[in-house]
Amino acid sequence: MIDNLALLDPKFAVQVLSCTKRPNLLCYLAMHQDYSEDFVSNEFQKLSGYSEQELGERIVRNCINKNHWGILEHPSISFNVINFPHSVMVQARTHRVGITFDCQSQRYTSQRILRLAKQLNESTENCNQLIEEVFYFRAIGNYFDREGNKYFYSNSARNNDILFTRKAIEHYADKVNNLGYAPEHARDILTQNIRQHFVVSFNARSLLHFCDLRLPKDAQPEIRNLSILLLNCFQEWMPEVATFYIKKRLGKNLLAP
Repeated sequence: MIDNLALLDPKFAVQVLSCTKRPNLLCYLAMHQDYSEDFVSNEFQKLSGYSEQELGERIVRNCINKNHWGILEHPSISFNVINFPHSVMVQARTHRVGITFDCQSQRYTSQRILRLAKQLNESTENCNQLIEEVFYFRAIGNYFDREGNKYFYSNSARNNDILFTRKAIEHYADKVNNLGYAPEHARDILTQNIRQHFVVSFNARSLLHFCDLRLPKDAQPEIRNLSILLLNCFQEWMPEVATFYIKKRLGKNLLAP
């Protein structure tokens, strides 16, 4: 597992929904067709007898190691991305080739905000904890801007941000419950740190492309967290390719494969 970047939030999670069952076999068949005189489906039964490990080692040795990544476009994997802030979803969706998204809509999921507003109205304890179930705030500590300038995110600054978000939650609930606003109109005043779940599907090559661009140290820490979780799942799914990638490309700002 890749563990060189601690999770910024214990609520961040990625779960595999579906994946190609024998990704290395599929990649090997694609690679083999490139130089086979016959059609490779004739050899499917024979090649199916090889283990995924053996086939993975072959595709790394004969193709990936020579910088031929195209065969990785055949297998696919789908994830549920959970509890990341809206800003990460927006960044992730800039990647379009070989990737498909379905994101939680703020038009149809108003009840979680309304429930939170009701809880805050009824409770005088653990209000910050309740808010952080639905909204994300960075931990107290040192951070850097894009120019490398260091700044400190203090406890008082964080509490002020939580208070600001609480006011937005209460205003949202008032608009929907008392003024008859549609959720898609009321959402305009919600802060961008709202947690927004989504489903994303990659082909194997596009997933590594994503990691090439989102794992270097100059990427934003939240989307680096997402990339680490995705790559951990990839390592379980295609371990031989993942081992090569981690050794040769991880975080090195190389052009995407």
